[in-house]
Amino acid sequence: MIRIFIKLLYSLTFIFFSCDKHEKRFIRFEEESGLIFENNLEYNENLNPYTYRNFYNGGGVALGDINNDGLIDVYFTGNIVDNKLFLNKGNFYFEDITSTAGVACSYVWSTGATFADVNGDGFLDIYVCKSGPPGGKNRNNELFINNGDLTFTEKSKEYNLNITGLSVHSAFFDYDKDGDLDCYILNNSFRNVGGYDLIEGQRKIPDPDGQGNKFFENVENKFIDVTQKVNIFSSNIGFGLGITLSDFNNDGWTDIFISNDFFEKDYLYINNKDKTFSENSSKYFKSLSLGSMGADSADLDNDLLTDLFVTEMLPKSLERKKTKAVYDSWDKHQLAVSKGYYYQYPRNVLQRNYGDSGFLEIGRYSNLAATEWSWASMIFDMDNDGLRDIFIANGIFKDLLDRDYLAYMANKERISNLMKSGDEVIKKLIDIMPSKAVKNNIYKNNGDFDFTELTDKWGFDTPSFSNGMAFGDLDNDGDQDIVINNVNMKSFVYKNQNNNQKSKSISFNLKGVNNNKNAIGTKLTIYYGKGKSSMTEHFPSRGFQSSISNKIHFGVGESEKIDSLIISWPNNKISKLYNLKTNITHNIDQKNSSNSNIPSLFNKKNEEKLNQIDVLNHRHIENKFVDFNKERLVPQMFSNEGPAITSSDLNNDNAPDFFIGSSKNQISSLFLSSGLSYKKIETPFNFNKKSEDTDAVFFDSDNDGDDDLYVSSGGKSFSRYDSNLNDRLYVNEGNGKFKLSNSSFLFDKPFSTGAVAVGDFNNDSLIDVFVGERYDVDSYGIPVSGRLYKNLGNNKFINIKIKSFENIGLITSAKWVDINSDNNLDLVVAGEWMSIKVFINIDGDFIDKTKDYALDKSNGLWNDVEIEDIDHDGDFDIIAANFGENNFYKANMKMFVNDFDLNGFKEQIICYEIGGKNYPILDKDELIAQLPTIKKKIVYYKDYSNLSIDQIFEKETIESSTVLNLNTLQSSIFINEGGKFKRISLPPEINYSTMYDIEIVEKNNRGIKIVVGGNQYNIKPQFGRQDASKGYFLNIEISNDSISYSNLEPLNIDGQIRKFEIFNLNNIKSIAVGINNEKTKFFEYN
Repeated sequence: MIRIFIKLLYSLTFIFFSCDKHEKRFIRFEEESGLIFENNLEYNENLNPYTYRNFYNGGGVALGDINNDGLIDVYFTGNIVDNKLFLNKGNFYFEDITSTAGVACSYVWSTGATFADVNGDGFLDIYVCKSGPPGGKNRNNELFINNGDLTFTEKSKEYNLNITGLSVHSAFFDYDKDGDLDCYILNNSFRNVGGYDLIEGQRKIPDPDGQGNKFFENVENKFIDVTQKVNIFSSNIGFGLGITLSDFNNDGWTDIFISNDFFEKDYLYINNKDKTFSENSSKYFKSLSLGSMGADSADLDNDLLTDLFVTEMLPKSLERKKTKAVYDSWDKHQLAVSKGYYYQYPRNVLQRNYGDSGFLEIGRYSNLAATEWSWASMIFDMDNDGLRDIFIANGIFKDLLDRDYLAYMANKERISNLMKSGDEVIKKLIDIMPSKAVKNNIYKNNGDFDFTELTDKWGFDTPSFSNGMAFGDLDNDGDQDIVINNVNMKSFVYKNQNNNQKSKSISFNLKGVNNNKNAIGTKLTIYYGKGKSSMTEHFPSRGFQSSISNKIHFGVGESEKIDSLIISWPNNKISKLYNLKTNITHNIDQKNSSNSNIPSLFNKKNEEKLNQIDVLNHRHIENKFVDFNKERLVPQMFSNEGPAITSSDLNNDNAPDFFIGSSKNQISSLFLSSGLSYKKIETPFNFNKKSEDTDAVFFDSDNDGDDDLYVSSGGKSFSRYDSNLNDRLYVNEGNGKFKLSNSSFLFDKPFSTGAVAVGDFNNDSLIDVFVGERYDVDSYGIPVSGRLYKNLGNNKFINIKIKSFENIGLITSAKWVDINSDNNLDLVVAGEWMSIKVFINIDGDFIDKTKDYALDKSNGLWNDVEIEDIDHDGDFDIIAANFGENNFYKANMKMFVNDFDLNGFKEQIICYEIGGKNYPILDKDELIAQLPTIKKKIVYYKDYSNLSIDQIFEKETIESSTVLNLNTLQSSIFINEGGKFKRISLPPEINYSTMYDIEIVEKNNRGIKIVVGGNQYNIKPQFGRQDASKGYFLNIEISNDSISYSNLEPLNIDGQIRKFEIFNLNNIKSIAVGINNEKTKFFEYN
């Protein structure tokens, strides 16, 4: 009777929620479903987070059909409590069969669980990883072989999988394509984290106690340890928390990604196709998570390439960041990199697979970088719209990293006092440790790696301490339901209320061959609708300590059929099926596959490639100056903005000659063409090697028919009085000889130059020079000035005082252009924390008309501008390089600049605007280290987290501050529409990183072709470097009075691109690329 009532309740609930479009997409369904599990954890003096660091890592969830009845069953793992197995009885009702099945794993700490048909008999077995304290009769990992009658027999020893250690998870897959399932077992190191130094090469030394990660090859149902043979690391610095399987390089073979917690970097094992792997994380990824937790891989943008998402512990809000997050210093970060621990940052990462360009880390662009203490991440289509969404399980029951707790409650003095007070010292310490549940996160995929958080709207508004989770269609209605394992609270079961008649799906059950009965490792690609496609890979083990079912799901929106399905089976044979109906499950047998291969499934290539050519040999060597030692509060360095490159045909041989600037203490060089090679000339540039070259331009300064050379100096590694900051004019004496002119420019004081523009502003046939100051070398943020030098002839220039050029901003770029068509050159200037400015030339004076041209709200972190009539309407448009959107900056930020501690030097405090108030982004310790006078005012981290800048400093201090703001971070084009500029963002990929240079490489009647490039590596670890660009070609076209973009092609150039120089070499279009701290590269292009 009760069972009938529950079925009726389920049916009524389904009808009610399906009909009401205003209800949440997911509803909690534990009580109705019978899926009741609670992973209760009680600490004591002997077993607690201090004696066992993974105490609150929680348990996992495994989904699979154990009796082949077409219904997905559920297995929970518990830490101190027994595991539970629930049989799906249909209609979203489950029965606890743990006791009769014999899979409770009583009195032992279970972690990850995996359903896999290990022995190939057609029934799913269960492999359970064990962890926690040593000891106990079943402390080893256990393999429960399915007897086919809803009972299981433990046979881990028989299969040689009875591993004892701190096992976290396992993954079964066919790594060598021999038809059976091999096994990777992820083990967490027994060693104390604090007992390590950043020693180079530790990961290559196997754990002497045999406790490291393990890889087993299946040989006739006996698992043989081949860890060392296949090149898997098994050291005692492996703090693995996640296994993610995918064909990351798209070659048809399964690769392995391992998420490592703490200081050890993550591993990417590329399958060499010869029963070995190569660890290549540094080859494929530019940035990694520091404390990596769970991970998942899937195709997020339907380009048929698998992307990767990895979770970490960075809190979501600025308030919680200030109380929970701890960051490495620049020096420690650099030490870790130098010892082989790579570029790791405290945040989630989203690695976009960009084909030949490798992976681009764009988590900050997608607003996925900070999601709290995050464990499981799962990527699947929650609303059947054809785009995979992201679910993130969050929470830690006791907040081990609370800054106030560590500083004031768990310090040496407090511990000493507790020890004097009696017993249970550790328990008392944990009793006062903060505990706060947080929500899990749901991010809806909007396409193009744009995500919207819909946590509350979709029904996940309950705060929790969640760990493992899995998804699957528990009621066979065509959408994905969710099961979550929590600590110290009941598990969550969410039923998906999707309208499956409107948003449809298609599912597949695969029948494999040999001993891989569920065809693990299969890749499926569907084609449907108008040019739509989608790809998925079949790997059940994923997320955090969890596994999903073998039923494969695609959301397809409103499509009633898919046009074709292409299956690449684990043995690389192919099946093709056509005109398959949606909203049903299709059963497909590998026996019907063919030997035909489809090359397009693998090795997707970028269509356009540069052809690198050998022109000359020059390497830029950046000096080792650290800006943070001079100005502690700046978020990044500003002294690595070279090399400068410029070219001219100096010897009239129809071949370009090049000047390439240097950093401080490196000699700049002129490369003069000589037949088929180049002659390197260092004189007289060697006399100025102590300067840092920031810009350079050839122009005929004396009207003698040859080009002279102006070289600007800058950087922050100088005092404000250092004459090495002075720019230089080198006069061309012919035959490749230049002479430094000490009298051409008389500077009123040394300053750091950010931009140089040459042009005849007064129409006297002599070329004049505008010099834009980059910043005050001692105080970043103070607006600085531009200077106009009028050419008097005979290499004599005089500074013309222009009122509007004073205190313009932090200038990075300037261009002369007749923007109002009056036959007089006007000036466009851009820089950081300032708008793009327009100065109109009126009889030799310059009037700031920025507001008239509607550019007064264009404040950005601009690095370069180019001027061109993009839309062929007779006026000039602007193309501008900005900092991009894949970073910590936001469009509403402000920077306050003042001498906050009254020591004679100004500091800069960058703030987020939240609720109309401005909150410093700085860590409390970082701020106090620079401004110790406020230490007494800010005692607790919690207090600081809620203080706006006007609550930290006096009103008079705030009112006397220079305040700069940001309006946009997007690299953009500005279309001139009748004297008003309208901003249009450049494509998202260009905004994945900061752009430093833009050049126009081609013009035609359809528009223009540009090249852009950038990156900035020298950013504090808490913010993370800008590395998600390898340069791009882009066509900007005009059609029917509208602007469009096409042929966005990556250049595949690694490094920090600073300057492009376009030239023709033997009538072949070519480009020189100046890369900071790297060799200058040369390419031919189409």
